[in-house]
Amino acid sequence: MATVRQLTREDVLFVAGETGTVYQHTAGLVILDASTAPDFCYEKFRDKAIQRISQIPHFHWKLHEVPFGLDLPYWVEDVNFSYNHHFKRIAVPSPGDREALAEVVAHLYSHHLDRSKPLWEMWFIEGLADGKVAILQKLHHCVMDGQGAAKLGEILCDLEPDAKPKPVDASIRSAKPGVVPSQWQESVNTALHFARMPRELTRGMVNFMRPRLLSRLGWEKKSRWKKPDVAKTSFNAAISSERGFVFGSLPLADVKTVKNAFGVSVNDVILAVVGSSMRSYLLTHSELPDVPLRTSIPISLRTEQDKGFSNKVTSASVTLATDIVEPVVRLRAINEESQQAKEQARGGGVGTMELVQILPPVLVNAMVSATPAELAPQMMGANLIISNVRGSPAPLYIAGARMETMYPMSIITHGLGINFTCVGYADSLDFGVAIEPDLVPQPWDIIDGLTTALQEYLSLAAKASGSREPGSRKKRPRKKRPVKPK
Repeated sequence: MATVRQLTREDVLFVAGETGTVYQHTAGLVILDASTAPDFCYEKFRDKAIQRISQIPHFHWKLHEVPFGLDLPYWVEDVNFSYNHHFKRIAVPSPGDREALAEVVAHLYSHHLDRSKPLWEMWFIEGLADGKVAILQKLHHCVMDGQGAAKLGEILCDLEPDAKPKPVDASIRSAKPGVVPSQWQESVNTALHFARMPRELTRGMVNFMRPRLLSRLGWEKKSRWKKPDVAKTSFNAAISSERGFVFGSLPLADVKTVKNAFGVSVNDVILAVVGSSMRSYLLTHSELPDVPLRTSIPISLRTEQDKGFSNKVTSASVTLATDIVEPVVRLRAINEESQQAKEQARGGGVGTMELVQILPPVLVNAMVSATPAELAPQMMGANLIISNVRGSPAPLYIAGARMETMYPMSIITHGLGINFTCVGYADSLDFGVAIEPDLVPQPWDIIDGLTTALQEYLSLAAKASGSREPGSRKKRPRKKRPVKPK
């Protein structure tokens, strides 16, 4: 029997969660310094990119969907594949500043990828100030998660301007799509999945409710679970099909200085900086709620041995402690709760996402479409989304042009109108913030708030470590040893 390649249940929300106003693709905005490659142009970029992409079979696959969404789609080869459908170019209007670039990126993001073709696009963006060039890559989340996208970046980019292509891992290079399934195969697989669903839902609901029942019975010592209160904010509302986008960078060394001073993780510092920025933003707009903002954070379930492209991720709800005035106390509260959330998620804890993954696409789509926006924060246990993706610690080049920054743009949905995603690249943490423009006025203030918040934490870190200035080490006088009597 010919083999088929069906998507996994981890992909169901990404293929079934799309509506007229919700997109399930991510994007990466790369700004290039073309002065390192005098002959850099669209044609050279396109040729080099095709050279690399030709080694990645996944870029030639498209979805074969099951009628009525009764089962997960299948990956099949696009027999009519053409790179002309995927490489495109556009220019930023004068003066080519960050605001103009962000407006173009938001416009390009706000269109669904064509499901009749492989689910990706690359846009060559010209007209930036100082002669710079940008690349925007759109990639559907059902193809791979953030860590998979990081692996993709390693293939498409180089460590030197004139480097030769790197060998692609065998697990990626040898990947094959399945054949188009017959009606009989589709029907059998669908029937088997429906037959297993009642048992899996029952088991999932038991595991989902157990900690909640223990908590209700007063056995908090045996259960860490406690339903969090979720604040009501102006950006927790219905979204349109339009997107807004803002971006900025923080020095990675400064983030690590704060991390080391207070004995927390880089991710904790990121959450604290975002929380501080959002606290300031809401105070400015007279909207800071008494209940702290909460965020949904993706948690990777990948192992070191997993070299392929896929989605292996769950999520957890963590406080941003925006009700706490003192920044260090805020950071400690975030650290404590994020540690517990990660342990529970990686320990096989069952949450809303795991239950949704049991359902067929048609039910997932109906649930996403019918859920009122005001209920989404309560269901997700979050007001917004924050994710942190590990990138390259070394500078990268694309077709000889040096990559200055890489700003990610990710998914917002009804009820959660802000998504912060950051990538560690070279000496920076590059933040991309996707928003619903009607719900988040003056979004560049949030970017400026990230810088202000980090500077505040740096000052506090300096005081905590006794340094003269943030990031520096104060030399302590050596203690004199007592002279021993002869």
